[in-house]
Amino acid sequence: MHPKLPALVALLATPLLAQTTAPRPAASADEAVSLPTFRVETNRDNAYLATETTSGTRTAAKLLDLPFSVQSLPSEFFNDFMLFDFDELNGFVSNVKPADAAGAGNGGSRLRGFGMPQFRNGFSIIQQPDSNNVDRVEILKGPSAGIYGATAPGGVINFITKKPKARRESSLDFIGGDHNYQRVNASTTGPLTKDLFYRVDGTYYDFNRPTDWWYNRTLDLSAGLTWKLTPDTTLSAEFAFTQRNANPFVVFTRWVDRSNRTQGLVYTIPEDQFPGLGERLTRFNQAGPYNRYQRYNNSSYLTFQHRFNPVWSVQANLAHTNRHFRRAGPTTLGNWSLITNTWTGTRSMFHQRFNYEQDGAQVDFAGKFRTAGGAEHQSHVGLDWIYLGQKMKSWQLTNAAALTAGLPAGTSLAAWQRPNPYDNAFLVRTGQPLFNDAWPMVDGSTNNLYTQSLGTFYNHMITSRDERLAAMATVRADRYDQTRQQPLSARATLREADASENYVTYSAGVSYKLAGQKLVAYASHGTSFDPNPSVDSNTGDIYGNTEARGGEVGFKGILLGGGFSYSAAAFTVRQDNETTANPDNPGGANPALPALAPGGSTRSRGIGIDVSGRVTKNLSLIGNMGWLDARTVQNRAAPANVGQRVANSGPARKGSVAATYSFSHGWLRGFRCGLTYYYSTENIRIYGTATSSTVYLPANSYWGGMMAYSWKVAGNRTLSLHLAATDLFNQQILTDNAFWPAGMQWKLSTGLRF
Repeated sequence: MHPKLPALVALLATPLLAQTTAPRPAASADEAVSLPTFRVETNRDNAYLATETTSGTRTAAKLLDLPFSVQSLPSEFFNDFMLFDFDELNGFVSNVKPADAAGAGNGGSRLRGFGMPQFRNGFSIIQQPDSNNVDRVEILKGPSAGIYGATAPGGVINFITKKPKARRESSLDFIGGDHNYQRVNASTTGPLTKDLFYRVDGTYYDFNRPTDWWYNRTLDLSAGLTWKLTPDTTLSAEFAFTQRNANPFVVFTRWVDRSNRTQGLVYTIPEDQFPGLGERLTRFNQAGPYNRYQRYNNSSYLTFQHRFNPVWSVQANLAHTNRHFRRAGPTTLGNWSLITNTWTGTRSMFHQRFNYEQDGAQVDFAGKFRTAGGAEHQSHVGLDWIYLGQKMKSWQLTNAAALTAGLPAGTSLAAWQRPNPYDNAFLVRTGQPLFNDAWPMVDGSTNNLYTQSLGTFYNHMITSRDERLAAMATVRADRYDQTRQQPLSARATLREADASENYVTYSAGVSYKLAGQKLVAYASHGTSFDPNPSVDSNTGDIYGNTEARGGEVGFKGILLGGGFSYSAAAFTVRQDNETTANPDNPGGANPALPALAPGGSTRSRGIGIDVSGRVTKNLSLIGNMGWLDARTVQNRAAPANVGQRVANSGPARKGSVAATYSFSHGWLRGFRCGLTYYYSTENIRIYGTATSSTVYLPANSYWGGMMAYSWKVAGNRTLSLHLAATDLFNQQILTDNAFWPAGMQWKLSTGLRF
């Protein structure tokens, strides 16, 4: 067992021991502590089913009334299949290209062809949370700036965290598996006093992959307190801490054929001509055994809720995050040449430090009332303020004498710079030069970026005609300020650049119950903006503040006695004002003219189908199917790109399904089993040029499964055994970040609930 595991268990056991003397509240055992206006009612009897959400309007709303798509993935689902990494989980939502779990949290998920901003309980976040403290994941699709401000046009992902409960619940799970997988999950919640409730969740895990020297060691702790000041007033505080050490060096290594043309990824090297070479190069970690990715994330949240009367309520939030990210190790080796049988580049040493500080505040005034005609109104005014400071420093050591001095005596610098992928022991033995601040700093990769936004919005929903017709409209105004500093630059225009923009965005839509809850038709249209600054190297102007507009139409409903939901949407969205090179100043050669220009546009359209819930009393299912076509529709610098699919936007077709069956009678009572299936077509990762071919990520198709058995041992104590496996038949060809797949991978868990 890892030395940190006993300390983690002891920390989480302290409130477990203390809870035996805490008074039990008079309320029902499942009572939630937050106010109804901001609380989603969940029905645990209908596994994988969600009927309400807070992501669509930042207040509780029925999914059938919202005129756009919202998918919800509950913790029961990802715990059933032990999909603890959200980069695995996102594959079960239509039109989402999941990020690569082999990247150890490096992100990269895309929704409807665009980046997918992350939120935690409606707050913008820098780093996604760990699954141990997440109750459900909600994906809001389409342009949604009206609610959240700066967002991508494909939609957002919102992680809803677990809250303190009014009844005592505790759990402890030990999980082991192949690739040296070790994990401990623990949680406890309940009352400390009559009006004070707590929650503590923690996890530690450590595992490897079949890539050389790959590992991920993560400690995640979260805690929350809720104080029910009065029946109408609550004050909650949450804290989250993550420490991750990993070596997931991502390199899209290509190969150069004997005609000196760059081909696809190295796994495509012809096996009949070069047996085993493609697999060896795919498994090889160019950074070596001493590369380090280190992340530290501390976040604190304070939430105040008050109900003035049966109609009006207020929620106020404060958030603060500190995040530190460090990378240290060799640079990439370029591609593999079949002409020289070695790398096209050489290794040097680099070190990077990223420091982030984020502060935010939100205030939401919400009311729900009926007018004389019987129509129900939900009215909501929101205020937001977000500040984000990012400081990035980068050093790189390329001097041959300094590199040689940092390696053991007698080490061949040429061999270290171009290592033999079949001799891993050489890199283990030679190590690498140790970082110090005297290394030369890299100008372009040493910069500061400060952004601040202030926004306000008004949202109103009307439900009429015996709740058959729902209409919603949102209008929002934002002020967005940016300052970018590049202190090492010789150009005064780059040492500090500023930009300020004002945005007005909106969304509007209707839904209509054609056949009660079974068939609801809806349509919506909205706009968004997404500041993604690029600083012109000649003028210092900031470009990249993209704007988008789009809409969707579809059907949704709840079937099978209220236990099963579906949605089907057809959508289109266009993003403009994308930054390209300035065609009037090729290469930025004329310093008097801008090197960049806002001359690009992307259009995405497609169809998405999602289903979830109970098919029968014992069979639960969640699944999706999606078609996506994201293409360049304008590029002033490269007109030939117009009409091409957008690189890395996601596969044209993707689908997945997960189903579990629970036995409720006989000697199999308490036994559950399930299967998953994932399929995606190939995805363009890098477009080719005159001297290189286009790089495709291959199509993938693979199965997973689970079995679990739980039984009561005494009182309310429950023991469980749980087995889950991914890629059951070793079908995955390559991961999304071009890592060698892990193949069939199993995890076995023993758990205690009490």
